[in-house]
Amino acid sequence: MTIPVPAPSRAARGGGLMLAALLLAPSLGAQGLVIGEPAPPPQVPTPAGSDAVPLEAELRLEAGLPVREGPVSAVHYLHARLEWDRPLPGPWSLRLGGRFDAHLQTGDSRLARGEGDYDETFLRYRDPRRRITVGAQRILWGRVDERPPTDGLGVQDLTRLVLDDLEDRRRAVPALRWEEFFREYRLDLVYIPRFRAAELPPRDGLWHPVDRVRGRILGMASDPLLAPLMRRGRVQDRDGGSGGGGVRLSHSGTGLDYALSVQRSRRSAPYYALTPAARRALLADPTDPEAILNAAPVTFEGLHPYTWGLGGDLAFAHGLSTWRLEAAWLSDRPATRADLRPVTTEAVDWVAGVEFFPGDANLRVNLQLGGAHRMGGADDLMDAENVYTLFGDAEQGLGHGRWQARMRFAIGLDPSEVYLNPRLAYVGREPHEFYAGYHHFEGEDVTLGGFHERHDLWILGWRARF
Repeated sequence: MTIPVPAPSRAARGGGLMLAALLLAPSLGAQGLVIGEPAPPPQVPTPAGSDAVPLEAELRLEAGLPVREGPVSAVHYLHARLEWDRPLPGPWSLRLGGRFDAHLQTGDSRLARGEGDYDETFLRYRDPRRRITVGAQRILWGRVDERPPTDGLGVQDLTRLVLDDLEDRRRAVPALRWEEFFREYRLDLVYIPRFRAAELPPRDGLWHPVDRVRGRILGMASDPLLAPLMRRGRVQDRDGGSGGGGVRLSHSGTGLDYALSVQRSRRSAPYYALTPAARRALLADPTDPEAILNAAPVTFEGLHPYTWGLGGDLAFAHGLSTWRLEAAWLSDRPATRADLRPVTTEAVDWVAGVEFFPGDANLRVNLQLGGAHRMGGADDLMDAENVYTLFGDAEQGLGHGRWQARMRFAIGLDPSEVYLNPRLAYVGREPHEFYAGYHHFEGEDVTLGGFHERHDLWILGWRARF
């Protein structure tokens, strides 16, 4: 009953594919083959009163038309983001960021919502040995391009499900971050004083994890006894409290990068379960939904349990290919027993993948295989004990870099599901990008693809970064 998040690549966003090849392919430096991200260079102090004030903006408009007839006839989206970097005297700098998102849904299930939010807004100290950041920031740990198992501190943006790339599905969270650099190593410490849950779509939106029309919750199998409660019951998140923190030690060197991390955090995506009051009333008389609703003002709650996570990742280059592996042990993954009681179990997640350029730099292929396993005592759980998924993307440059054709995909091997996202973009008029695409969902009942099986969507959009 958790919200899964499939499949794009972090690399090669925007711009020509030739530039992406230079950034992604292993490079030969003075010390030999080097992959990964080097430590940031020292910041040159900027005198007070300097006119150098970088200002960045992003605008996006997207129209979506569902393929099948239903209560929703169109899904439109507007996004605007502004980021202002202000150098301060000495080693200090200030960043101010904000965003605005608007969703318009037409048809019988109509909604219109606009919402502003803070983006990365922080004060930063930086010298050749360390970087200290205080304020709202996006935190994305891990090395694989999608579903990084060690990404336990990031805040997910689920307002558009999986329509966007991974970096566009993260929100900023107020945090204290201390990064220490010494030779090829980086020590990254993060503390999040206040937990921030994932951003969810509007209540009656097409991508909301609770479908009140069909009486379904994402991750739960169809159940005629629970359907009336899902249609009419109240759903509430159990959030608040500390967001936890973690430490990550990473190494970037000649031909091999690796990292180890320890976290105590709360996954931002909610796991839905019956409240104790609703469960007692349901077990007492499952045939009377009205009595259950009267006995339980809140019927379902979104759980965000604290979880210890121990993980590691590595990447190495072989020829023109980059191989990545990442895994994590988690102490408390939420689940539901056969008697509808919510519990937690130990779990192990892993992802292995390769990114390469077959033929020439105009074609990039990214393949990843991931697994999620519940450990011990999983026999009487309603949740899947083992989940295997093949996902990734392929991108081809066309017309001397003016066009980009791309296919994102996630293929559930067990349980079975399919997500496909073909896309064609014209990028020959920078900073503008015009694109058209398609999102296809199918799968077994409990999967994301099965839940959204009737929500296939044609899209047409424009995006610009200034």
